[in-house]
Amino acid sequence: MITRRARFVLGTLVPAAIVVSALGGVVAETRAASTTSVPQKPAATVTVVDPAGVPAALDRGSDTAPIVSESLAGPAETIPDANDTVPPAEAPLQVADADVSGPSASAIVPDSGAAITSAPTTWSLDLYDSRAERWQGADYTACTAASTESMLNTIAYDGSASALVWVATTSYSTQKSILAYERAHMTMLQSSAGSDPHGWRNALNYYGWGSTNAGVYRDASYGSFDAAARAAVSAMARTHEPVGILAHAGGHAEFVTGYVVTGADPETGSTAFTIVSVNLTDPLRYEGHSDTAITYAQWRSGGAWVRFSAYMQTDSPYTDPIDGRVGNSEWYGKWVLIEPVRQGDVVDSPRPLRYTSAGAPLRG
Repeated sequence: MITRRARFVLGTLVPAAIVVSALGGVVAETRAASTTSVPQKPAATVTVVDPAGVPAALDRGSDTAPIVSESLAGPAETIPDANDTVPPAEAPLQVADADVSGPSASAIVPDSGAAITSAPTTWSLDLYDSRAERWQGADYTACTAASTESMLNTIAYDGSASALVWVATTSYSTQKSILAYERAHMTMLQSSAGSDPHGWRNALNYYGWGSTNAGVYRDASYGSFDAAARAAVSAMARTHEPVGILAHAGGHAEFVTGYVVTGADPETGSTAFTIVSVNLTDPLRYEGHSDTAITYAQWRSGGAWVRFSAYMQTDSPYTDPIDGRVGNSEWYGKWVLIEPVRQGDVVDSPRPLRYTSAGAPLRG
């Protein structure tokens, strides 16, 4: 498998041998894939000093199911039937300008000159950088703050956002500062722990691009898991920036940094793709999910620590001054993302927003 920063293609076939049976009735043609090895990016070691202890509860203080260990087996290979309609052997296969590799494929076809087709094209992206990780440590209310730090670090190390003001760090003091900012700029009741999606979005825009109005990240809700999953993949493909996930019914923050899909290339803007897996990171270190490949089925209905479920929190009663919506009605019963809507290459500087001590935003 060839791993690139942007994308790569699998399943491309190159000419090999043609064998004719002694009876002369059929032709078996096998095309084997070329294989190219690319050195892996070395993982950097980051030492983080945190307060001692391991969190015993989620950010919003709710209990969850025990950790579930699941298989990450991939999809089975499909061999074309002899009656399949296939293109002529000499037809060239159009691919992106990337090194390619993939499984070999073969078929026995009638001696009419028809050739075999390759497996569906596979597209992959993984933005993960081990230097970017900030675990939330002993502060069990800081999942959104730790995720913000890790997501902005990922963007900084990628180097594609020219207007980024964030300087990569994994310090605990920065995590505390981010959480305080989220809580001062959220629409959630102050009596609730952690932050809501508005606070998380505001922290990403402010710490990343200098303004809550930067417009690089937004909170978005979707009526189905499939719609949200496709939106997450499309956003990563379009911007090459991580996507935040409101997991555990909205009680915990996670984020995704990559995907594997088949069919159309998401970077073209097409949604005619099938999601094979996403790369998930959980800021709770003891959960063990760091750039973990989670299959589509696991993400939809797997164990509690990998499942992306609908938002069920009801403690954000205030109107957000940026999108003009109330969190409770905007998110409840839907799948919520903190998604990049454009690459962070422009900084907007409208007048700042003011929030009351109770979390209610004011225009000013």
